[in-house]
Amino acid sequence: MYVDDPDAAADAPSTPAAHAATSLSERMADVAALDAAVKSGQVVLEPETGQRLLTTLRGQADAAAEWLNRLRGMSRPVPLGTNWVGEAMSGKFERRADGEDVSFVNVLAQYHQMLLKAHDAVDHAIRSYQATEQGSVQVFKRVTGEIA
Repeated sequence: MYVDDPDAAADAPSTPAAHAATSLSERMADVAALDAAVKSGQVVLEPETGQRLLTTLRGQADAAAEWLNRLRGMSRPVPLGTNWVGEAMSGKFERRADGEDVSFVNVLAQYHQMLLKAHDAVDHAIRSYQATEQGSVQVFKRVTGEIA
């Protein structure tokens, strides 16, 4: 995005949370495309490589779940006083943590779900590779058995 490009600036998210939500929705579309490609048989993964990817995805999902639990604990009114400014700011902080479409909890929950979906897609790709490999072995055994 160029600063002097008015169209790009108009499309840019206005807050860091909105930017995170936009980036996340783009990654979710990428995971959905990966899942579709795996299910159609276009993508398969060799088990050793796939296991490394599964380990990484599981680690990220576990970390996201831990952060999500911590954030949910922060989703409570902040004691900033009983005057109207303190009460307004307290509510604002609570909604930022949890309660808005682009709240930290909501975005992190979506990220966690995306990681789990990616994990499932990779697992499916590994199983597809193994099924294809097993089928090839059976065909090869029949062919070599017929020739011998």
